[in-house]
Amino acid sequence: MTASTKRTASLGFFLLALLAAGFFLWPTQLGGATAYVSTHGTSMEPGFRTGDLAVLRPVEDYNAGDVAAYRSDMFDTVVMHRIVAVQNGRYTLRGDNNSWLDPEHPTRSEFIGKLALRVPQGGHWLQRMTEPMFLAALFAVALLAGGATTHARHRHRRRTMSSPSVARRASSSLSQLPARVQGSIAACAVLALVGMSLGVAAWASPTTEKASSGEDSGQRMSFSYSATVPRSPAYDGTTVSSPDTVFRKLVDTLRINYTYTGAAPATITPVAKLSTASGWHSTVPLGPPVDVVDSDYTGTLRLDLDALEARADAAAAATGIPASQTEIAVIPEVTSDGLPTFSPAMNLTLTPLQLSLTGEKTNPSTTEATSTAPDARSLDVAGLQLSVASARTASVLLVLAALAGLVLIVTRGRLRRPISDRSAIDRRYGRMLVEVGPMPTPTGRPVIDVVDFATLARLAERYDLLVLHWLRSDVDTYVVQDQGVTYRYRCGTAPEPDPSSQEEAFSHGRPAT
Repeated sequence: MTASTKRTASLGFFLLALLAAGFFLWPTQLGGATAYVSTHGTSMEPGFRTGDLAVLRPVEDYNAGDVAAYRSDMFDTVVMHRIVAVQNGRYTLRGDNNSWLDPEHPTRSEFIGKLALRVPQGGHWLQRMTEPMFLAALFAVALLAGGATTHARHRHRRRTMSSPSVARRASSSLSQLPARVQGSIAACAVLALVGMSLGVAAWASPTTEKASSGEDSGQRMSFSYSATVPRSPAYDGTTVSSPDTVFRKLVDTLRINYTYTGAAPATITPVAKLSTASGWHSTVPLGPPVDVVDSDYTGTLRLDLDALEARADAAAAATGIPASQTEIAVIPEVTSDGLPTFSPAMNLTLTPLQLSLTGEKTNPSTTEATSTAPDARSLDVAGLQLSVASARTASVLLVLAALAGLVLIVTRGRLRRPISDRSAIDRRYGRMLVEVGPMPTPTGRPVIDVVDFATLARLAERYDLLVLHWLRSDVDTYVVQDQGVTYRYRCGTAPEPDPSSQEEAFSHGRPAT
């Protein structure tokens, strides 16, 4: 296999490896299948610590024991825990360091991926490596290193070189390159700087922002609750209403009043979603779907507290995990053509002794939920409005294009660099070379020029001869003298010689006249 074939094969293997790595590591934000999660918290200790990097890949089947990640609607973040059970297409997860189960039970389609690789403290390093100053410094070093390598190959290297000499050669390497190459490198640098600048602004901004009050979907829901109670010291009258605490000893059934304002026609499906700290959850219908034809609708729901508590107690008995309280989300879910599903909720906490609003109590006694369609956040780029998602994609593509351009410049330079480069010939064929002074053209001996030094080397090996070499006027001449024939290869540039001199003519590779 010739040297050029070996170089081509090596380049091919390198490109295949690069494509394989790119296929595996291509992020989901750019259409790939690999997700990167920087971990925080203590739920997965000791296997994971804050700052570790988790590399996730989607799989066909998720099984108990797998570490997987999903986006939690409850906590509005990505949760990565271990699967402990699978039932009816839903998965139960728990952190290795947690004593409780996750309250949410995702399906297979809701998983981001399964853990493929853990990089200790890789999240911290990834954050540092994506900082603008680090990227700029890395790109500058790559340019100087690439330029220094290209420049050094055009000269014969010394066996020893002092550090100041290396620094001077590296600093001046770019200026020694051809103008066309300098222009290409400058274009790559501009692309990289634009991509990094755009990336800093894009990745530091959320992709969406909450719509302003004048641009929401116009759907609103107001909640309140009330119940009739016997006269007792617990209340001043015979009615308890939100946001007052409901004492279970006096109240068995609660009326939930809701008022919907928004798009019509619509369909309202009322449900109650129950959950406990153990991870159990269930959905209980509160009535049949209601068709709404007007933009304003008021409805009433009946909440049987004893029945809901009995449902939670039955689940606790089945799982063996007692629940001290049950979270209840009363949701009259609204569906309307042309709009996303509107799922407002009144959140309540139920214990054996009382029921109350979850969180801070509000006054007045109604709780309002609104539906807003989040707007895609945009950036002003040179007077052009560009969405943050598009800006992120563009920034990555620009940086990748710059790096690909730099690799292409270096690769083409290496492939186009002939084997006639003196330093390459010295390294590979030094044992065959004999340094001599410039020689005149032998009288009556034909001179045959070969196309490359490798051919001359094969001729010398075939006839068991040495290669004569001399340098004159920046031209390297290599000669193999066989019986009655002189084979010659020369490289370098020099002014046109004077044909009147036989010695000059032969030293510059011209037959004597």
